[in-house]
Amino acid sequence: MKKLILIAIAATLLSSLVSSAALCANGEVYLGGYLLLRIRCGAGGFTLEQRTDKLQARANDLLAWGRNVQKFTVQKSKGNVGIYADNTLFLTVAPGDAKANNTTVEKLAKNWAGRLTQLYPEARPDKQL
Repeated sequence: MKKLILIAIAATLLSSLVSSAALCANGEVYLGGYLLLRIRCGAGGFTLEQRTDKLQARANDLLAWGRNVQKFTVQKSKGNVGIYADNTLFLTVAPGDAKANNTTVEKLAKNWAGRLTQLYPEARPDKQL
């Protein structure tokens, strides 16, 4: 009986690990049907799933603003690196993001801001994934 319980616990733990890995692979954020970026870790007290959901909502809001964003910039503030849509914070790039992408926080922020700049003029809320 104890063996069965241990096997069940081990299976549950293994299942959780596999689920976490699958979530990491699915941290995709879209902008009007275009793959914008992939979040690979939680940050700021948010799990990967929560962070992805919040960022997806912000990406959707960019299009709801009626394409009025003039520029995307990278700014450092209080030890963090953020991507701003005009003067509104869009995303804080976390050290875990940079590590998962084998780069620095600053370089990744510039890369993602460049991707926003590239995709934003083409993105439409009605574009299919």
